Amino acid sequence: MNKTLTALLASTAIMFSTANAEAAKQKAQPKKVVTKDWTVAVFLNADNNLDYFGALDQKEMAKVGSNDYMNIVTLIDRERGPAQINYIEKDNIKKIKDMGELDMGDYKEFVKFVKFVKENYPAKHYCFNIWNHGSGWKDKRKDIVRGVSYDDSSNNHITTNQLTIALKEANQILGQKIDVLGFDACLMQMEEVLYACKDYADYMVASEETEPGDGAPYDEILKDVKKGMTPADFADNWVGSYLTSYSEMGENFQATTQSAVDLRKVDKLTDAINGFAKAVIAGKHAGIVGRAQAWAQHYAYNENIDLISLLDSMKIYLKEVNDAGLTTAIEKLRAAHKEAVICHGYTDDKLENSHGIAIFLPSAMGANVPKLYRELAFAKDTMWDEMIDEMGKRAIIDEVIKDVKAGKTASFKKAVADAKKQPNNAVYRSLLREMNYVFASENAVPAKNKAEVEKLLNDLKQAVKR
Repeated sequence: MNKTLTALLASTAIMFSTANAEAAKQKAQPKKVVTKDWTVAVFLNADNNLDYFGALDQKEMAKVGSNDYMNIVTLIDRERGPAQINYIEKDNIKKIKDMGELDMGDYKEFVKFVKFVKENYPAKHYCFNIWNHGSGWKDKRKDIVRGVSYDDSSNNHITTNQLTIALKEANQILGQKIDVLGFDACLMQMEEVLYACKDYADYMVASEETEPGDGAPYDEILKDVKKGMTPADFADNWVGSYLTSYSEMGENFQATTQSAVDLRKVDKLTDAINGFAKAVIAGKHAGIVGRAQAWAQHYAYNENIDLISLLDSMKIYLKEVNDAGLTTAIEKLRAAHKEAVICHGYTDDKLENSHGIAIFLPSAMGANVPKLYRELAFAKDTMWDEMIDEMGKRAIIDEVIKDVKAGKTASFKKAVADAKKQPNNAVYRSLLREMNYVFASENAVPAKNKAEVEKLLNDLKQAVKR
């Protein structure tokens, strides 16, 4: 081989080697990730009968699309198909990653989604929205097992307590709180859920009532997101756009609610709720609360009531008592609620007594606190469940006394029978004490019933002594 050819081949080899090295270097370099003002990420669990609406909502998002200051990302799991992560562009739903079949009722999948978003679509502000069925804290069984993100393939869902775990882990990944936590799901704007989320997000947007299948109007909401928009303005815009979209539907109008709560004010609100519960118990006013519950604003679950509506319904009954402690507690609760709710509204006059935050309060005669409710952080940290217990106790006692004075004994007989089954239940000791007083009061018990009532009193005394 001549020297000229050898030199040419060597030169060519060097050129190819250099080019390959440069290509490898470029391939090794990570893709440049731009930090934008906002990332709106939707954990879209459509693996249920909401599948149609999930696909529709992504199309709404695409009417606006991501831009130079906002990312729109979804993790969608459909009813009959695998999950995928999409980046929503203007008029285009771009698949980023196939995820296979996921259990969207597993809170860990939400945490994984947060990690993916942080690594690929970082932002100064984050809105994470959990999209699905919600129930504030009932699943398909008769038990009260509430939560959100019900997955029909796995029959799993994220519980209220698991929300706390998921959000805590999300904060660790993001290195900050979530700016706006949204629930495009029914019945989630409850004190119990707020309390579970309060330490891990600044604002929460959700509904006290059920949401229509169409859910949030993403095109209307996202088109008004501006560069530099604050989290408070973002949350306010969400609520306003949501309510307007349903109010303008004409004959297709649907009844719903929406509100935004400043989670940084929830500790103060919870203290005020606890103070109210303590005042009710100390002043023995559980009967008043029980009566007011019947007149308060109710939602799809009868035991979900609007908090301020409850206080409004108590006004007429407060005339029966003169308790400065209870009056002060109510004033403090109203003030704390006003600070916490930054905006709220409704789309139907039948929901006009909605003020932004619901709470669990069963009717007086059914005042029973489920075991799973007592396991909630809110129940453990407050006297609210104890107040409900007092309501149930007061309702039983009041019914028996009222009936006995009217010459009826059926409720008293039932109470005695129940006392024999639950001799350690404090309600029956209280009933015995109060019925002794009634029996001793002149003319309180009709003469024709005296002997029967006296026998029932003796039976009750024997039952609680066991």
